[in-house]
Amino acid sequence: LRAFDMANQIPVLLDTDIGSDIDDAVALTYLLRQPRCELVGISTVSGEVRQRAACAEVVCRAAGRADVPIYAGAAGPLLHGPGQPHVPQYAAIRALAHRLDRQENYAVHWMRQTIRQRPGEIVLLSIGPLTNIALLFALDPEIPRLLKGFVSMAGVFFNPNNQREW
Repeated sequence: LRAFDMANQIPVLLDTDIGSDIDDAVALTYLLRQPRCELVGISTVSGEVRQRAACAEVVCRAAGRADVPIYAGAAGPLLHGPGQPHVPQYAAIRALAHRLDRQENYAVHWMRQTIRQRPGEIVLLSIGPLTNIALLFALDPEIPRLLKGFVSMAGVFFNPNNQREW
């Protein structure tokens, strides 16, 4: 690896529904190994958010990054719909060491606090349902202006051929 200047790192908050498919775990692994990424923390969204946080924790530990904070977010959709209640990939890590005691619905508070502590620095990366993000922006409408950037891969909206989003 080429030497790099720590000052050139991009602070990233990752909001994810890791555990439904493999795509979010691959994205997290990439961020953990990317020298330009300062992964400030991870929030989980949709369904069994504690199991999703456990999936993120196991990936972080496997990458030697047990220092990355992980917070459970909103379990259900904002208004209606099925959401993603189950975490099929949790079965793969069930026997590995991990926590299941994270407080649900704390992620939005943590994201708000972290972004306010570092105005103009943080890139918010969303690769799951936008529930946490919607709650964050509704709770504190100034947050979008305090971000360095917001990047989202929000999934499939119209799916006539039953294609997977990843």
